[in-house]
Amino acid sequence: MSRRGYLGLGSNVGDRRANLQAVVQRLPRHGVTVMRCSSVYDTEPVGLVLDQPEFLNACIEIQTEHEPAELLAACKKVEQEVGRHSGGRARPPCDRC
Repeated sequence: MSRRGYLGLGSNVGDRRANLQAVVQRLPRHGVTVMRCSSVYDTEPVGLVLDQPEFLNACIEIQTEHEPAELLAACKKVEQEVGRHSGGRARPPCDRC
């Protein structure tokens, strides 16, 4: 069954725009079709870790056959492919695809 949903994207390291574009380009390789992309926005960090660079954020509309757990696994694979490394610090949830 095909499912439609939305993913929030964010990057605050390196070439932030290129990082977001890399995620959008790689998702289809993992069974996630990107239907539409929002504009991108600079946002200040919020939450527990405020001493970090500003984020570039966007939202994408997706379509996939994946169940939720499979979608999460696909997103985590894409994160690894584009070079995201989990650090010891708490990260805001918008740092994930």
